[in-house]
Amino acid sequence: MLWQVTKPPASGLYWLDEVHKNFYIELFDGKNFDDCFVDRFQPVLAASVKTKRLFQSVYNLYTALGLAEKIAFQALYQNHLSYQDCFDDTALPVLRPAPGYADLWVAVKKLGGYLYSTTIGLDCFADAAINDPSMDQHYEDYKALNGKVCCFCGTEEMMEERDIVPDEGNPENDEKQWRASYDHYLPKKHYPFLAVDFNNLVPCCQKCNEKAKGEKDLLENGGNRVLAFNPYQDTDGVRLIANYKCDGLKNIMSVEIEGTGCTLEDKGNTWNGTFLVLDRVNKRLNDFDSSWLAPSLNGCDNAETARNALGQEAARCNAVKTTEREGYFKSLCFSEVLTKSDEQISDLLLAVEQIYSGRTLA
Repeated sequence: MLWQVTKPPASGLYWLDEVHKNFYIELFDGKNFDDCFVDRFQPVLAASVKTKRLFQSVYNLYTALGLAEKIAFQALYQNHLSYQDCFDDTALPVLRPAPGYADLWVAVKKLGGYLYSTTIGLDCFADAAINDPSMDQHYEDYKALNGKVCCFCGTEEMMEERDIVPDEGNPENDEKQWRASYDHYLPKKHYPFLAVDFNNLVPCCQKCNEKAKGEKDLLENGGNRVLAFNPYQDTDGVRLIANYKCDGLKNIMSVEIEGTGCTLEDKGNTWNGTFLVLDRVNKRLNDFDSSWLAPSLNGCDNAETARNALGQEAARCNAVKTTEREGYFKSLCFSEVLTKSDEQISDLLLAVEQIYSGRTLA
């Protein structure tokens, strides 16, 4: 991530995660199916036949297991619920489902996926919950706190409302939803117990969520445990540096992870390997002169005015990095240019003059 984000402090949406996790606690305690839910959730089960069926499937498959398989499954649940500790400590293992309860694991994934895609947006859930369980309102609250730019890449705005389809397939007509979409930071395919855990749900852009990340596991790479950022808890984001050099009248700019040799570098490598941000940014920087530099220096006639213009734009972009696409990287790159000598900055003006030779800005 490029910067820390803040989760809206109150929402009825969070209750579904409590219900979901409490179901497993009561299940492990040997309770009857109906006793695995608080009374307030019973109308949801009565109104949503599929929600109840998916909970019931998990219940039946678990109770049919032998003692050894039950103990192993409980250990998996407890391990996945301690996921936040794993971001900072590779010595902590991440357990995977055992063959002995493969059918149960499929049922767990179906349940988690359906709770997120459908149950959380049903009228029966809204009626039973407290504090307005609206995904769209939660999304607006998130943007009010954090801005509208994706915290993982800084180059795109977060995804807006979209058609949500349950993991089980095409929804029934009364289950179709068009609402705000979130990224499961740890994918629900691998961590279905966290399917409606809003500490694991972070709005991001489509490129980061679908084109780059997909179902990559941020806690493992090639079977090895790795460090990763915790968007809601880590106060420091990835440390990046901009590299600038002049090749004739062409200015070459690129961005890379700073080699700090500390956990921030390790987390940064996981971040970039997951979201592929630097490839996207550096391709954009192939047009650094014409796209970013020239508009900022147009009208400057000496190194002093150019330096002032770049300084003002770097400060402005840093201030709006969460609300303006590419603001973070513009500020980073312009700040690097400001470290150059007056002679080098004068060369930048020659590049700008060449770009605008024979034409003017519209």
